Amino acid sequence: MPYLIDTNWVIPHLVGDPKATELLMALAADGIAISVITYLEAFQGTLREPDLTLAQKRLTIFLEATPLLLVTPEVARRCAQVRETLRLQNKRVRPRALDLLIAATALAYNLILVTQNAQDYDDIPGLFLYP
Repeated sequence: MPYLIDTNWVIPHLVGDPKATELLMALAADGIAISVITYLEAFQGTLREPDLTLAQKRLTIFLEATPLLLVTPEVARRCAQVRETLRLQNKRVRPRALDLLIAATALAYNLILVTQNAQDYDDIPGLFLYP
């Protein structure tokens, strides 16, 4: 099963973090992708960089080799199901809206989510996290 890379690995990779780059290169052999939500967050991150042009070029180059998965009707349905399941368990939903869309993308595409914040996702039924 290939991998969906969370924003907290993509941004460090884009700014040259060797640990992030090493991980993404290792996982790329099996297939990696990002959610359009991760794209949104990564693009917002470029707006904070001192050299906007260079930051956006790095993101563009990354996207040339990394599929971008959109929020499809299936992703939206999965997200609605996850939100309702969590709501019924009295767990937080609204503050996690973007994370839940990323999780729903992983579920809809049958991908393993690679994140540095497992605690943001560990209560989502059926979601597989990298290690």
